[in-house]
Amino acid sequence: MRNSYRWGVIGAGRIADKFCTALNFVEGSELYAVASRDQQKAQQYALKFNATKWYDDYDELINDDNIDIVYIATPNHLHHDLAMRAMQHNKAVLCEKPLSINYRLSKEMIEQARKSNVFLMEGMWTSCMPFIEKIQQLIKEDLIGVPQFVQADFGFTAPVDFESRVFSKALGGGSLLDIGIYPIFLASLILGEPSTIEFVSKLTATGVDEYCNLVLQYPQGQTAHLLSTISFNTPIQAMISGAKGRIEIKSPWFKATDFTVILNDGTKHDYSIPHQSNGFEHEIKEVMQCLDNGWLQSEKWPHHLTLLVSKIMEEVLVKAGVDFD
Repeated sequence: MRNSYRWGVIGAGRIADKFCTALNFVEGSELYAVASRDQQKAQQYALKFNATKWYDDYDELINDDNIDIVYIATPNHLHHDLAMRAMQHNKAVLCEKPLSINYRLSKEMIEQARKSNVFLMEGMWTSCMPFIEKIQQLIKEDLIGVPQFVQADFGFTAPVDFESRVFSKALGGGSLLDIGIYPIFLASLILGEPSTIEFVSKLTATGVDEYCNLVLQYPQGQTAHLLSTISFNTPIQAMISGAKGRIEIKSPWFKATDFTVILNDGTKHDYSIPHQSNGFEHEIKEVMQCLDNGWLQSEKWPHHLTLLVSKIMEEVLVKAGVDFD
């Protein structure tokens, strides 16, 4: 690995805080600059995480030739524009999930990455965690048989604030883009592309989805039951079932360290893989490894899976009456 990669972080919210915490933990990574439209917040972040520079203008960070990688942690509606500008300036980009607010924009971003010959990855941090890699290995070894059913939920009670990023349609809010993307990620990773999508949803007064209850069916008969909501708490657990047994992922499953394999004969195998920091370190290391190898996308979360998840979310949202285009 190179001695050091210099990161520029756009956005200074809660997710950026967690990311920067992990970034300072990973050897070979340097938080070089932080950008926020709020000058005071940018200065505070730079001081807190020992960044060399801070900017109150996003373009100033993008144009900084000292930065190797741009991490975008703004509200959803800004992802496309900022990533496009960064890639057009030949910057590698890690963009927080969802990559964009719809399939068309996500496809444009991936096409721009190819055109500019730069690395682009959606920040689906769960895909880089060791527990996911271990589960994929166990499935490949046929421990539970061919997966037939995936069940996953993610729900919490969000404070009702119609101006917040969760409720605002202008900011790309709603349960599906914010947290429903996680259950869809797991189903897509394990089962691939569905042949049919059925769902029940409810919209908020602001026109975004309050909850989405999805049932996906796949070409070989497998199914997935997925739930996201910002109106009530759910267990935040996941399960993958096959003919020989099942894998139960502990809550909160999207950043799990523990899971259990339960075979049909009653045998149980418990697995525990603790994070070294807060979980974001795995994603950071994956990006840096990709850059070391000159890869334009990650094998752990490749572009075609980003597009598949985006396609599924868009189909559901448009049919539910939420069109971010």
